[in-house]
Amino acid sequence: MAATVNTRCKQREDTLNVDRDCQSKRGDYGKICHDNIHDFSTIIQLFLYRPLAAHEILDALENVSDNEEDYRERLICILPPPVDPDCLTDEDSGEEDNVTLNNLPRNILLQPAEVMIQGQIMVSDTEEEPSDSTGRTKRRRTYAWRKRDLAKNPVNWPDVQGACQDKRPIEWFENFLDEDVISLLVSESNKYAVKKNLPGDITTEDMKCFIGILLVSGYSWLPRRRMYWENSPDTKNELISSAMTRDRFDFIFRHLHVNDNLDLQDKYTKVRPLVTLLNKKFLEFSPLEEHYCVDEAMIPYYGRHGCKQHIKGKPIRYGFKAWVGATRLGYVLWMEPYQGATTMCNPIYKELGLGASVVLTFCDVLISRGFDLPYHVVFDNFFTGTPLLEEITKKGLRCTGTVRENRTSSCPLITSKLLKKKERGAVDYRTTHDNTFIIAKWHDNNIFSIASNAVGINPKQSAKRFSQSEKRNIVIEEPHMVSIYNKYMGGVDRSDENISHYRIGIRGKKWYMPLLTHMIDLAEHNAWQLYKINHGKLDHLGFRRRVAIALIESNRKNAKRGPSRPSHHEHADSRKDQMNHLVIPQSKQTRCRQCHKKCLTRCKKCDVGVCVKCFETYHS
Repeated sequence: MAATVNTRCKQREDTLNVDRDCQSKRGDYGKICHDNIHDFSTIIQLFLYRPLAAHEILDALENVSDNEEDYRERLICILPPPVDPDCLTDEDSGEEDNVTLNNLPRNILLQPAEVMIQGQIMVSDTEEEPSDSTGRTKRRRTYAWRKRDLAKNPVNWPDVQGACQDKRPIEWFENFLDEDVISLLVSESNKYAVKKNLPGDITTEDMKCFIGILLVSGYSWLPRRRMYWENSPDTKNELISSAMTRDRFDFIFRHLHVNDNLDLQDKYTKVRPLVTLLNKKFLEFSPLEEHYCVDEAMIPYYGRHGCKQHIKGKPIRYGFKAWVGATRLGYVLWMEPYQGATTMCNPIYKELGLGASVVLTFCDVLISRGFDLPYHVVFDNFFTGTPLLEEITKKGLRCTGTVRENRTSSCPLITSKLLKKKERGAVDYRTTHDNTFIIAKWHDNNIFSIASNAVGINPKQSAKRFSQSEKRNIVIEEPHMVSIYNKYMGGVDRSDENISHYRIGIRGKKWYMPLLTHMIDLAEHNAWQLYKINHGKLDHLGFRRRVAIALIESNRKNAKRGPSRPSHHEHADSRKDQMNHLVIPQSKQTRCRQCHKKCLTRCKKCDVGVCVKCFETYHS
């Protein structure tokens, strides 16, 4: 019984006339070497000289050239072997219903075989094979590798930065939270309040003062937001309590809104208009730099939501994950919340995978600036792969990133086990035959791989490391591509660190409130970055305080707070210490703290009005 095996191979588009010069070539079979088989036409010619064995056909098909592609199905019909009297069984090694090339015995592979072709020719640059039942495909391509450094012409980055601008902190902040953003917050919040049969009377001044109070809560944090208005000397904030009443702040906070549930496919539709608008303004005012980085950021959230993530080992383990593109110092140009398969990335990159689509979407954001410059994007091994390197090269951009060993397209690098036996600083590398990109493996504290289409191994630099074996600092050689990666990769982490120091401390019960407050923190952080680039001297805390005070003082409605009820904890313990409490007269009548009647006496130490008959009761 014949065994049929399905496989694929390459073939030229033009058909081969197998009868041409057939007789003249029959005697020259010995001159055709197995290594000279480059396409399927040579296999057909070999059939004219003598019948081929199954293993010869399989070897020939595996050595077909990669220059052209043929997606037609090949059927290899193998004749059954003769009966061997010494063999106890004639069964194949494997299941009869699932015969593969890996479970055929030797006597089957030595039998004569024939090849039959089915289907039509499809020519493409890369071979695509279905990867799962959803119909998604993965691109696979083989490369010719060479042991040489990447040779690229140096890039002369133009100096296109403008003159320094002398602006006040509030002016830098209003570049992002301008009238468009404030109008969006005011209009949507009023609509949301009207739907609840409440007056939609939030004004622009109210919203700016509200944002200023949120900024204050980042560096003057209290466990309960109502404590800012409490008549207690340890918590009362005079700036906040005199600018807006507690009930007015609660009303705005409860009805802060950006969008309704209009798009059921977008899980972040509640905050989508604000994210889109601020991304546009972040890009508009962004500094023009050569290097950018792409990484993930976490927004803390401890409630229940389908997009909440848990990442072990991160400073923020629970919360919403977002893809972020930033400069070296942490200015954020682009931010997109992660929501699984429906993440708002360019759909044309979907077949390349999530990581590649995120990076390529950020590359499109950089290209949309219109300067036509060769930006250099840096990312980690979650994103890197050879298809991504090719796509970025086609866009005219440069990139560098660490890469996982199973994404190197079978690059023949030394194994990690052998490289670890070499001295620290040893490196092995390969470059594609067309000099498109380079992949290297370097021995540092651990073994890791890195790829780039812009920079190579040289010029190497010196790096200081601590040696556990020698118990001292040593100097090793560091490849140039590793230096570029270490220098420009930490921008997103730096922005996360800066925001975490003074993150808005007032929390709400709605799931989208952490996202809204994070966008306000992000706008304030970007404003401070622009302030520092223009030679501002304030640190982050000083800058934030200036912005918060300006927003509150410029938009407050009541300059002085009226009379209010004292705190229940006023002098709760000091009035009972029985030390230096004396009754003194006062010129103006006040209410007694005990019986609440009018009185003309007060306690000298407690500095509160107390009538004579209640004095002993109040202090005991």
